[in-house]
Amino acid sequence: MSKAAEQLMSVAEFLAWEREQPERYEYARGVVTMMTGASLAHVTITMNIAFAVRQSLRGSGCRPFTNDAKVLTGGSVRYPDITVTCTPFGGKDDIVPDPIVVIEVISPSTEREDRGHKKFDYFSTPSIQQYAIIEQDARRVDLYTRSGDRWTDEIVEGDATLKLSSIGVEITLDAIYEDTELDATRLREGGRQAPAL
Repeated sequence: MSKAAEQLMSVAEFLAWEREQPERYEYARGVVTMMTGASLAHVTITMNIAFAVRQSLRGSGCRPFTNDAKVLTGGSVRYPDITVTCTPFGGKDDIVPDPIVVIEVISPSTEREDRGHKKFDYFSTPSIQQYAIIEQDARRVDLYTRSGDRWTDEIVEGDATLKLSSIGVEITLDAIYEDTELDATRLREGGRQAPAL
């Protein structure tokens, strides 16, 4: 990481600096962290969700973005795995306006941050109505939904359906985990026999 990334920066300084970098970085409370790659299972789950959300929202004016789109969360700049907005945006914009739903697919290396500081950042962003944490090693989703000034937590697992009520989208866990080791068809056929992502 360059020397500029090691120093504390303001959000504005970070955004100007990051636009000149070949890599992606997140910014949280003055600290800059380079983004790393993801497992193929992570990428598959992210694409499955993004596709399902996009299909459901087609023609609605709302749309999902994957992890190349920034979200401002008060004093942080995040790259959620999936973000949904219903606010119009310009073609050259690189920050998602008024995110409504944010989804993170967790891994052992990101779980602490996704359930800790990121959750706090997302909860403190007024436009965000739902935050989903998707596990990639188990068929489980922790879904947080804003209710006034409080948040409720629902665990979605097994053969259930993830209900993103704030945007009117429902996705089965079968669809989320399709083509991974947790694919329902593969599990019914006796486990993880076929090569999986």
